[in-house]
Amino acid sequence: MRSLVLGKVFGIAIELHWSFLLIIFFILVSAATESLQSMLATAMLFFFLFLSVLLHELTHSIVSIKRGIAVHKIMLLPIGGVAIAEELPEKASDEFLISVSGPLFNFLLVILVLLAVSFFSLPFPWQILSQQLDASEFDKLLFEYPLFTLLYVNLMLGTFNLLLPALPLDGGRVLRSLLSMKFGLIKATRIVTTISAAVALFLFMISFAAQNLLMTIISVFIFFGASEEARIIETKHALKGITIMQLVDKKPIIFESNTPIELIIEELLSRNKFSCLIDFGQNRYGVFDLNDLPQNLNLKSPACEYAKAVEPLDASLSADKALERFIIKGQSMLPVFESGQLVGTLSLETIERAYRISAIKETLSKTA
Repeated sequence: MRSLVLGKVFGIAIELHWSFLLIIFFILVSAATESLQSMLATAMLFFFLFLSVLLHELTHSIVSIKRGIAVHKIMLLPIGGVAIAEELPEKASDEFLISVSGPLFNFLLVILVLLAVSFFSLPFPWQILSQQLDASEFDKLLFEYPLFTLLYVNLMLGTFNLLLPALPLDGGRVLRSLLSMKFGLIKATRIVTTISAAVALFLFMISFAAQNLLMTIISVFIFFGASEEARIIETKHALKGITIMQLVDKKPIIFESNTPIELIIEELLSRNKFSCLIDFGQNRYGVFDLNDLPQNLNLKSPACEYAKAVEPLDASLSADKALERFIIKGQSMLPVFESGQLVGTLSLETIERAYRISAIKETLSKTA
């Protein structure tokens, strides 16, 4: 299980990443070995963290939609979340507004909590401003003052996301958007990726010295997240100007939906292929991928039981836009339609090959 589907808000699917559940379990078990109060305080902390991350990402999504970029789903992570949009923002101003909106919402919530406890004399541990507290005393405050817990979570979430200049966090995106205005997206991404690697290394060293598991996870998340972000941007840049009709396979492998998967697997292996199209009828197609097959399967089962229904690509799309669709959908191959009719298929492998060729040509042109 990669994620737990929680439902939809404003038409946006909300999913909880498996790591969120794992870390909650680990921390609750650790807290339970200390005291009941510590465990309850930790449970309350994670409840407000979950709620705040959800609202944080919904804010990103609403601003993204307002800027003309559709959002398909939100993946909630322990250190934040990821809004899976239809496309990446290409304007620096769009990326800035979308990225800064989430942390600003967290800070707004902090201000609202302070105003509420001040004007309505609600219970709040003002003594924390003048006293030094140990861990057990701090846990007690988290348990006894829910509004303080809400304030603390949002202050940490907003500060961490905005002030840490590392991709894929909001702070890294804000920095990249500002640098993009002067240097362009590619150079800005390279600069911020280098900074992100340094930040990840610094956090990893601190986490190792402090034996902090959560910080270790964050450092690894930043390092690989920044590297993947840079790879996507570099690939999109190299694919500019290439249409998918230049890359499409016009003789795709297609099977009827009632074909036994045993025959399909045999045919794919004989052609050194991993995927093919399944014809569902009425101009609808699905993708059958060997990588998606479960271990225990009935080879006599019809293809329709294992094929995933997919939305086709329009033949007029550029290759860089097609790459975004592959990333969002998580597919290895998609059908390509022109004027409502199937004209072939496009695979992620073909796009990556086109990127490598384009990158080599660009390198050779610079050395010529």
